[in-house]
Amino acid sequence: MKAKISRLNPKETVLLVIDMQNDFIEKGKKLEVRGIRDGISKLKAFIDYCRGKGVLIIYTRHYYTKSGNPISTLLFSNLSDRGLNRNAKGFEIHKDLGPEKRDLLIDKKRYDAFFKTGLNEILKSRRTRNIIITGTMTQVCCESTARSAMFLDYVTVFCSDLTFSGDEIVQKAVLKTFNKYFGWVFSSNKARRLLK
Repeated sequence: MKAKISRLNPKETVLLVIDMQNDFIEKGKKLEVRGIRDGISKLKAFIDYCRGKGVLIIYTRHYYTKSGNPISTLLFSNLSDRGLNRNAKGFEIHKDLGPEKRDLLIDKKRYDAFFKTGLNEILKSRRTRNIIITGTMTQVCCESTARSAMFLDYVTVFCSDLTFSGDEIVQKAVLKTFNKYFGWVFSSNKARRLLK
């Protein structure tokens, strides 16, 4: 039986905001995630709440180049035409979400934010024990990062209402699987109550 979590010590907790970039958020973008804009104000409020509690906020940005992402080029031959170019506005974090000066920003070229980024070293240096996952896409970068967090022995919490996939069936399936085998799935309201 899975242990119950009664508290997430803010000093030992990091909030990951995964890939909340303009290419996924702005209307009409080729990578736009359906319904994502409806959650921005709620995510912003949660980020502010966590920051106020002393939780470290780490934003990730995903990027693509043909030379740097050879397998992605094979999987998605037209990806270079769809966005995630480091020199474009679409690569940047959406203006309504931050980051602020005290937050950290990590660029990544794979779904998993731990892969060749130094994220684990940052977390270890801060004696992090808990990770809260938010952002997009639930079934891709969020899930890949969350699974790695579990493999690295972090208590990993998936925010059910602050991860975005654009597909309700996929969203439910990912959350159900993650909650059963990899970590904990909580609403952002419950996560707030645990940060005490």
